[in-house]
Amino acid sequence: MANLTQLFLASGEPRLSNAIGKLIHSMYGWIGNFGWMVVVFTIFLKLILSPLDIWQKRTMHKNNRAMKVIAPELEKLKKTYANAPDVLQQKQMELYKKNGYSMTGGCLPALVTIVIFFVVFAGFNAAVRYENEMIVYKMANDYKAYVTENPDITPQELNEKMVASYDEKKQSWLWIDNVFMADTLVNSVPTAERFTGSGLGYINAKMPKNLPSTLDKSPAYDNGYDAVMGPAANRYNKRSTFDAARWNGYFILPFLSILLSVFSMKITKNSTPEMPTQTDESGNPIKNKQGMMKIMNWMMPILMGVFALFYSAAFCIYMFTNSLITVLFNVIYNVIAKKSDAKEEDRRLSRTFK
Repeated sequence: MANLTQLFLASGEPRLSNAIGKLIHSMYGWIGNFGWMVVVFTIFLKLILSPLDIWQKRTMHKNNRAMKVIAPELEKLKKTYANAPDVLQQKQMELYKKNGYSMTGGCLPALVTIVIFFVVFAGFNAAVRYENEMIVYKMANDYKAYVTENPDITPQELNEKMVASYDEKKQSWLWIDNVFMADTLVNSVPTAERFTGSGLGYINAKMPKNLPSTLDKSPAYDNGYDAVMGPAANRYNKRSTFDAARWNGYFILPFLSILLSVFSMKITKNSTPEMPTQTDESGNPIKNKQGMMKIMNWMMPILMGVFALFYSAAFCIYMFTNSLITVLFNVIYNVIAKKSDAKEEDRRLSRTFK
């Protein structure tokens, strides 16, 4: 081996500035496994947001009950003011207000869900990018130590040590080899292009400054990133598209996340009252917020499908856990609400026929 002393650029640890990302990283340090940390984080977040969830469900349930009461009155108003659409609209609004019916109650839950989704996604994106950068940064430090402390190390020995270094630092979860990559047929060890690239499926990370700048110790690699990560990539990445044993995942989380999201949407739809049709000054029906709500309801499963297929398995674990908790909460709440409504109806009938 010619010159065994490797030159390294100035070392500087990657930084994390996103607030949600910092919280995720702190919890990761406490729990130790990134996948299980995501499960705990999701439960923690749902507990914090549970008052809002309960309020949203109560609002929709209240609208349901109000609509059952005012539906006959609405029909009477339509017949009475059929030739006076402006008066009809005014009377309808008065009736809604009198009975506590909220015209925005059905849209608000979907809006809040979408806002929280993107805030948490930004946090996970920052945290995953940071953890990827830290893995490469720490492995570059290991590389530096190996080649400077053992001048006679062979390329084969160095490669084995770098694979062992990667094994110590990678984060697996159940069937997923690397939670920082998607639960699909992608490689578990990101290439330099995927590491620095932007767009769907890319990490958009920065190369750590401590990567080797000369590679006479590793002639098989043409850049510092490949010298550090190449041995692990050669060991674990797939040889062909259908090399299933080397896939990072098997599409299990994306499938379950989309399925649960659709199921949650159906439950929410069934518990949301049909918004009454309003008319304009000419008596023609106008589009109300029901159409917008349908769009937002279908938007979440579509968004989850895209993010689950192209972004990290870590975020997919969040989506799956969040959807599972939401479905369980909605099912339990609906059962309790039906029993409460049945008791209320029994009391109403007993008062009526006394």
